[in-house]
Amino acid sequence: MAAAPGSKDYGSLSIAVQYYSMPELVCIVPPTVFIPQPNVESAVIKLKVREQPPVEIPDEAHYFEVVQASFAQRRKTISNNLKARFFTKENREQADVLLEQAGIQPSRRGETLSLQEYATLSTVMWEAGVRAAL
Repeated sequence: MAAAPGSKDYGSLSIAVQYYSMPELVCIVPPTVFIPQPNVESAVIKLKVREQPPVEIPDEAHYFEVVQASFAQRRKTISNNLKARFFTKENREQADVLLEQAGIQPSRRGETLSLQEYATLSTVMWEAGVRAAL
């Protein structure tokens, strides 16, 4: 939830949590305090709800559709994930054009984009009239 872009723990949940709140790692809880013991450490996170989101976007639902589509298949590029969700065969090349307009290389993966980059991308797509093709 508090992960930064580029880390393996960063995902659509991190973006949603950071959009609505300011997460802070309080402490790490070792597996030895649980019965049965998990194979991972746990974390206690403090969330301070934001008065306003940290980015400006024209449509919140569209923003989160773009985010979710970008993480649909983590090993794919953002271009391929967006093409699968928002574009038909006839207009797939528009995806790369819009990514370039947003200042994002089409070869990047969704987990490398910041909240602001997602805001810029969703705004560019919104203004171009691109909505989910589903």
